[in-house]
Amino acid sequence: MAFYKDDVTLKAAALVPRKPIKTLPPAGTPLGGVARSYNAIGGLVDRLGAVTGIEPMAALAVWMVESGGQPFTQGKPVMRFENHVFWDRWGKDNPRTFDAHFVFGGRGADGKRWEGHKWRKKVADPYAAFHGNQAREYDVYHFARTLAGVERAAQSASWGGTQVMGFNYGLIGYASAFDMVNAFARDPRWQVLGFFDFCRACNLVDAIGAHDWVRFGDGYNGAGGGAVYGPKLKAIHDLGKRFDALPR
Repeated sequence: MAFYKDDVTLKAAALVPRKPIKTLPPAGTPLGGVARSYNAIGGLVDRLGAVTGIEPMAALAVWMVESGGQPFTQGKPVMRFENHVFWDRWGKDNPRTFDAHFVFGGRGADGKRWEGHKWRKKVADPYAAFHGNQAREYDVYHFARTLAGVERAAQSASWGGTQVMGFNYGLIGYASAFDMVNAFARDPRWQVLGFFDFCRACNLVDAIGAHDWVRFGDGYNGAGGGAVYGPKLKAIHDLGKRFDALPR
């Protein structure tokens, strides 16, 4: 299968929109986040929308819900380290070491597997939460690299504006998770292309095109994800008329 990331016309397409939004809504508001994200990546999102049929506002909704529309930082794409995935990728073969540094729901903490994530670098330290703080996320990721190596650590985190899991690297045309991370770290272009490649590879184009947010959420975040993410995606997408009315 050919990948959008390898299409020469898409690789050369403008990342920013031809007509950016001139008067931005207040920062910190959902509409303000959508507008700022559009000004950063909207040219390529528009182009890919025409190619795939995925409405740009739908793609921006995923960008906002998954990463809050955080601005791109060179060398450090937005990421979230997932303790339970690190268990699956490395910890189950090294349980004593894993348990000395990580907990998640069902293993050292209450809740579901994706809940209750905490870590500690030193065994004598208390466990501490780290989600919601990018500096701490990267501290955990770099520590995991010292235990398991860069590839399995990279596979255990979600990356970029739309938070593609590292272990999905092959679905979007990369030879390794670390290759994917390096691309996402260089330029948000590869994050945008990765999202559209992922939607196509996982047969999610119809769901997002139909605004079937629950079905899309289940496919994008795993079974049950739609119940959590579906209403959030719909709430952002429902800002579409206000977004379209913004001066450009």
